[in-house]
Amino acid sequence: MPVNEILAPYYLKVSYDSGLARHNVRWYFETGAIVSPGGITSPNDWTVQGSASPIANTVSEIVQQVFTRAAGALRAGTRVTGIEIWRSQAGVNEFVHSNDLPAVVSYGIATGIAAAYYMFVFGSSTRQKFRLSLFDTLDARPQRYAGTVPPLLDDGFLEWYFLRGSVPFATQDGVRINRIVSTNTGYNRKLARSYGRVIVP
Repeated sequence: MPVNEILAPYYLKVSYDSGLARHNVRWYFETGAIVSPGGITSPNDWTVQGSASPIANTVSEIVQQVFTRAAGALRAGTRVTGIEIWRSQAGVNEFVHSNDLPAVVSYGIATGIAAAYYMFVFGSSTRQKFRLSLFDTLDARPQRYAGTVPPLLDDGFLEWYFLRGSVPFATQDGVRINRIVSTNTGYNRKLARSYGRVIVP
């Protein structure tokens, strides 16, 4: 099976533990984004800056913001266990840095259902989309909700942070995302099978 090459210059691999299983998620940054070592007081907490933004965001704060804003869908006690910064290149991508974890220890307020998922689908100026999927979430019923345009001022929701915040989130090709297409809930049967009989949904 062919693998789609990652054209975004940098991306994060974030590992998290829902209390039921460990999962991984990737977030890509736009072409032209600047990813740099942290300051003197926090050398292990790197920063990400958009090509047209004066603001450099620390990687740990980016991860903390995403998980905090997704708390309504996440299983209570969800913990971030690892943050890796990667650089894309021809052939095998390059591991750049293992970043410090956020200061917040755990996230989530939902009861959580084993193998349930919550997916945010974002669009770009091209036809390519970026999907952020979180697992062991609050609702296993297959549902699709139309995306709504986030307000100009921060409303505390994840959609605002991805679309209007200063972090240059992008598609796998490095194209900045600019709209929310939909949010979806459902049940991942392959993931459920991988849990075996140890975890009962």
